[in-house]
This record gives sequence, structure tokens and C-alpha cells, in this order.
Amino acid sequence: MKTKITLFSALLATMLLSACGNAEMEKRMANLERRVNQLENGGIARETVMPTSSPTQSAQSIETNLTANAKFEWDNTVYNFGNINQGEVVNYTFKFKNVGTEDLKIQSTSASCGCTVPNHTKTPIPPGGSGEIVVRFDSKGKSGQQSPVITVVANTAPKQTRLSLRGFVQVNAVPQP
Repeated sequence: MKTKITLFSALLATMLLSACGNAEMEKRMANLERRVNQLENGGIARETVMPTSSPTQSAQSIETNLTANAKFEWDNTVYNFGNINQGEVVNYTFKFKNVGTEDLKIQSTSASCGCTVPNHTKTPIPPGGSGEIVVRFDSKGKSGQQSPVITVVANTAPKQTRLSLRGFVQVNAVPQP
């Protein structure tokens, strides 16, 4: 089982490095991510048991993970930036509210390519509180349809949420010297 997960993870990492600008690759990557999550979690949040922890502590930790009480409510999860010229930078802020009953803690944010950089709220978001993830997409060297994906990992169920930017990068008609 670990061999399959490692193989899928390696394949996923390779695809992530080449994901920007290819819609078919985007679909394949999303399917692989779903499959890896299924293989890793089996639909159930699991925790690695440390040798120093007692069975009671581990069972309580697993139960806590299964009943995550922090919950995102997004204004939107997809932003279409339309048509831009190559070299332009797009900044967008994904806003959310914690509609759960416990503090929402974002553990990490990552993007499917180096052209996109996410920056998230670092402090825990109390129930009823709001937060944001600011995303910067640099179209330098890009052309055609673009669809970078931002993965947010938090103490929610499901643990991962995906945000997307969509748009088209036009190459200047005048050749550069």
C-alpha cells in the first residue's frame, strides 16, 4: 500500500511541476489528487501513532480528527481573471468565514506551480470570524489558458480544500528584441 501511495505521490509531484497552462493535465492532476487522498485516508481521517502515546490518547486524537468542528464558508473558490497580457501579475483575495464551532487553523497553503504564490491568515480564526488567502499569479513566460490550483490544508473536514484561478494569457503580437 505504501508503495502505491509513494508512486502516486511521485507522479503527482511530477505533474504539479508541469501543471500550469494545460487543461487536460489539470484534469488528470485533480483525479490523481483525489485518488491519493482516497488511498491515504480511505475516506477516514487517520493519524500516525507515535510510540510514546498511549492507545487511549491515540483513539482520542483520531476521534477529534473525525469530528472536525471548524468549517470554511467561502465567498467563492474559483476566480476568473479573464484575458491578460503576458507578464502581467494578477492578485486576488479569497475570503472565507469560519461557520464551525471551534477555531479554524490553516496549516498550509500551496500552489500547483511556481507562477502562483498563496499567503494565508496565520492566526486561528474563531467561530464566526473571517480570514483570507491572498494569491499572486505571475504570467511571465506563460501563454494560453491558465488554471493554477491552490491547496489549503486546515483542521476542517475534509482536511484539504482547493481554490482555482482561471484565465487566458495573451502573448504580445510585437516580437521582443
